[in-house]
Amino acid sequence: MLLPRLSSSLLRLPSSSASAPAAAASAPPFPPRGPASAFAATATTGGARSTGVRFPGGVRRRGAVAMASGDDARVAGIASSIRVIPDFPKPGIMFQDITTLLLDPKAFRDTIDLFVERYKDQGITVVAGVEARGFIFGPPIALAIGAKFVPLRKPKKLPGEVISEEYSLEYGTDKIEMHVGAVEANDRALVVDDLIATGGTLCAAVKLLERVGAKVVECACVIELPELKGRDKLGDRPVFVLVKAD
Repeated sequence: MLLPRLSSSLLRLPSSSASAPAAAASAPPFPPRGPASAFAATATTGGARSTGVRFPGGVRRRGAVAMASGDDARVAGIASSIRVIPDFPKPGIMFQDITTLLLDPKAFRDTIDLFVERYKDQGITVVAGVEARGFIFGPPIALAIGAKFVPLRKPKKLPGEVISEEYSLEYGTDKIEMHVGAVEANDRALVVDDLIATGGTLCAAVKLLERVGAKVVECACVIELPELKGRDKLGDRPVFVLVKAD
């Protein structure tokens, strides 16, 4: 089974990103094995294909085509560090596994740095992380830009008084909750998650923040699954992603 193609959608990074290390230096040090990769980190120009690599434990992780926007080689390293697990958690699902990114300190740092470079001068006062992987990327971004971090959690996980927002699933509904008073009117909010798929959770997160009077500046995700059209659900609310899975 061919795995999906990864591509970079990095948008308008600051000019300082041009000084990033070369793509070869950002790739994890695993020896190439097997056929050429079906993955790619792409944007507008440049790039060279790397081969698939064997991740410890016997699960194949793929390489990347380095075509980083703004000549930023870091995106290729991020893309190549993400593992895809076929048929998980059920048949037909290609699971985007960011735990391998977390095993690569350079890729993890580059991920945070790219977000920080984008948001450090946008007056963000609160970073809202969506459970659960938004809790991984959100706090270091918040610390770096001097914003508070607010967890958006599944029902009955927060101990205090909460405000909740319901959203639709394929079968049924779910909720996302936030502590009352954690976000205030006129806060400038950034919503962070690892992935945008159908957009239901992100849309609920945005509505929750807007209900208390916050201005949602943008939603930031590491990965996007464009075929699921999650952006459509968010309407004109902006979304920024580093990697697209085609």
